[in-house]
Amino acid sequence: MDIKRFKGQVSLEYLMTYGIAIAIVVIAVAALYSMGVFSGSTTTAPPCSNCFSDFAYNARAYGSGTLSLEMKNGPASMSYADCTSTTGTCTIVGNDTVPGTAVAAGSLFTMTIVGNGTADSDITFEFIKTDSSLVQTRTQTINADYFKSN
Repeated sequence: MDIKRFKGQVSLEYLMTYGIAIAIVVIAVAALYSMGVFSGSTTTAPPCSNCFSDFAYNARAYGSGTLSLEMKNGPASMSYADCTSTTGTCTIVGNDTVPGTAVAAGSLFTMTIVGNGTADSDITFEFIKTDSSLVQTRTQTINADYFKSN
């Protein structure tokens, strides 16, 4: 029996065990990074509770009486999307679309609401999913403070 040979085998098995564990940790960190966990995004909280729950809330920008909500469409595209507001105008613009037209599946769209900053705004969002003829309606109230400049 060659004792040096067995010491080498034990050492190699020890290194392989830790090498595999480190590789798993690296893969897990890479997966978390690709999901945006470490992005350090400065996206603020939505201006409404459960903001249009059918869509993923992405970001908002506000100032000078205008509030822009950026949201992401789900896996189904919309053949029509439009909105109305009780305090002023409301328009929707999707990927390379004009207000009131289609929004592709999985794409970002922006809802721009004009308000005077003195009253809450009730937003009514209407959309039709592709391959459907049903108009779906979602209503949300946005606090007047979001229309004031910082």
